Parts: sequence; C-alpha cells; structure tokens
Amino acid sequence: MKCLIVHAHENPNSFCSALASTASEVLIKTGYEVELSDLYKMSFNPVASKNDFKDLSGDPYYKYANEQLYSSKHNSFANDIQFEIEKLISADIINFNFPMWWWGMPAILKGWVDRIMAYGVAYGGDYGFDETGRFKGRHAFISTTTGSPKADYNPHRQNEKSIEEILNNIHEGTFELLGYTVLDPFIAYGVSKISQKERENIIIEYKDYLKKALNPSKILKI
Repeated sequence: MKCLIVHAHENPNSFCSALASTASEVLIKTGYEVELSDLYKMSFNPVASKNDFKDLSGDPYYKYANEQLYSSKHNSFANDIQFEIEKLISADIINFNFPMWWWGMPAILKGWVDRIMAYGVAYGGDYGFDETGRFKGRHAFISTTTGSPKADYNPHRQNEKSIEEILNNIHEGTFELLGYTVLDPFIAYGVSKISQKERENIIIEYKDYLKKALNPSKILKI
C-alpha cells in the first residue's frame, strides 16, 4: 500500500515537519510505501495558470478547469503537475500535513489542491463525486499543528469553533467530495508554547495514532 504525505511547512526543524518525518518513519516500518511531497522544499508554485499546460485546447474562451479536462484527455499537463498527479493517483492513503493558518491550510497547500486534484483527474470528466468519486475506497487524513491551545477551540465560546468544524471544509469539500474515506485528524495544539517534554509526548501519541488508524489490515477491511 502507498501513502502520499503532502507537507506544507517551510522550516524543516519545525514541529509540523517532525510530524511528517514521524509519519514517514512509522508507515514505512508498518509496511507502506511512502512518498513525500515537501512543497516548500520543492519550491512548489501554488498559482494555477496557463503555464500548467503544455498545450491549450484552442477554445476562444479560456477557462482553467476546461484546460485541465483537456490536458487529462491529451496528456498535456506540465511536467511538474503530471509528476504530482501520478503520486496522487497511485496513493491508497493521502495525508495533508500543515500548520493551521487562518482556520485553514497555507496557500502553498491550497495551490497543490487546485493544480493537482485537477478537473478530469480527481473529479469531472469520467469521475463523479462522493459515492462515485475516483478515490472511493481510499483514505485521507489531516495532521496539523496550531498556535493556540486546545481550550481555544471551544464551540461553546462566542465566535469560536471546534477543530472539527474548522477542518470540515477540507474533510467534506475536498476529501469526501472525491470519494475518500476520511480518518480522524491528528491535532497538535499550541506546540510553540509548550515544553520539549510535552512535544516529545505528542510525537509518541502520533506514532500510536498512526499504528492504530493506518494499520493495513484495518484499512483493507473498510
């Protein structure tokens, strides 16, 4: 089985980067083949544009999604896009690993979604949504770090939301829409404001989470 980790943190020494490294290490030991798209290290361009295509359809009215569909049928994505698309298509499990910014993912990761989960590749064309999504039977999960402590994500406070509500846009609007079965997220709260010992304990918790949530025999039975 293959797992694709799409990692979006600029600092390789960050705790978020430690989560990506931990996931790779644990999953390889568990028997997975792991691919890591380290977006900052790759200098991944998040901006969708005409440069994403080797050839255009020739339609007098340019529309990005239509060009994605054309490229999916004519194998004309730019090389960097095609490389990531192949990783996406081959993965049984996908993990978005990122720091929580403004109740969402960093722009570089959103750009990966826009450019790689392309129309005609991940949805549209020959593929539907949800139950008829291309990735039906595959799994997806989020691992993320926050600047605020867990107590700040309290839906009972005025103008506050739970972490589940915040991540729902990705869970439902990306993963489930494409047919993935969504696993519970792993949240590392307030990591810049806690002790080194507390961070070490979170890594231990993450290893346990990965071994339980991504046990191949459990995944294959779903």
